[in-house]
Amino acid sequence: MLKKILNFIDAVIEEQKEQPTLGTLYKIKGEDLPFRYIRFTNEIYSNKPVYHFKHHQLKEYKFNDLSKVERKANQKEINIYNDIKNHVNEIAKNFKS
Repeated sequence: MLKKILNFIDAVIEEQKEQPTLGTLYKIKGEDLPFRYIRFTNEIYSNKPVYHFKHHQLKEYKFNDLSKVERKANQKEINIYNDIKNHVNEIAKNFKS
C-alpha cells in the first residue's frame, strides 16, 4: 500500500514538472516562431488536460499532451515575437474581417 502511495506521489510530482508556465513563450514542433502558453483547461467529457498556446491573434494550438512542445523560446525568438506583435495582430484583424 505504501508503495502505491509513493508511486502516486511520484506521478503527481512528475506531472507538475512538465506543466508549462502561463505567459511563457514555447517553441512548437513545425513552427518557426514561438507560441505563448495562455491557459489550461480540461475537456468536459473526458477530463483530459488541454494546453492552449497562441501566436498573437493569428493562430492557436490546443494539445492534450506536451509532446509537440519542444522547449522554451530563447531570447532571440522572444525578441522576434515581440517585434512583430503589432504587425501580426493587424494581419489577423484584416484576415478575420
